[in-house]
Amino acid sequence: MPGEDVGKPPASRSRRIAVASLFGVIVWVVQGFLPAPSSDYLIAVEACLLALSNLVVGKGGATYVGAVSGLLISVVKTAFFPLDLVFALLFGLVVDGLGLALHVKSGGEAKAGRLVAAMVVSTAAVGFSAYYVTAVATNLVPNDFFLDLSILIFGVISGAIGGYVAARIWNKNLRARFESQALAR
Repeated sequence: MPGEDVGKPPASRSRRIAVASLFGVIVWVVQGFLPAPSSDYLIAVEACLLALSNLVVGKGGATYVGAVSGLLISVVKTAFFPLDLVFALLFGLVVDGLGLALHVKSGGEAKAGRLVAAMVVSTAAVGFSAYYVTAVATNLVPNDFFLDLSILIFGVISGAIGGYVAARIWNKNLRARFESQALAR
C-alpha cells in the first residue's frame, strides 16, 4: 500500500515483495495448469497461502499474492483472461479486508477462529461470484448444478482448512521467526 512502508528499512519492503511473490508463484503452480473444475478442488492451498500472506506480509499481503498468481494464471489460461486476474485480486482483497475487520492477528498471535471465519467468508463470496460470472452469466464453463454445488461446498470447507492451517503454521513456526527479525532491526 502506498505510504505504508514509510520509515521501514528497504529490506523489509523487499522481504514483503519476495514472500508475496513466492506465495503467488506457488498458487500459480498448483492452480494454473489444472483445468476447471479440478483446480477448484485445490483451493485449500490458495486459501492457506493468502491467509499466511496476510499474517506474514501484513496489510495488502493477500492482495499482492492475488495479483501475482492472477497475472501468472492469466498467461497460462488465456481463455479466462481477465476473469482469473479479477477473481484472484478479489480473493486477495476480501482476505485482506476481512483480516483487518476481524482482527485475525492480535499481539502477534493469529486468532485461528477469526482467521477461519475470514477464509470461509472469502472463499464463499469469491467462489459464488466466480461461479455466477463463469457458469451463469457468460456460460464459459458448463452449468451443472451438482458439480457446481460440490465445488462451492468443498471451497468453503477448503477455506476453513486453509485458515486453520495458516493460523497453526504462523503460531507454531513463523511467528517467532518474523518477530525476531523485526526486533533485530
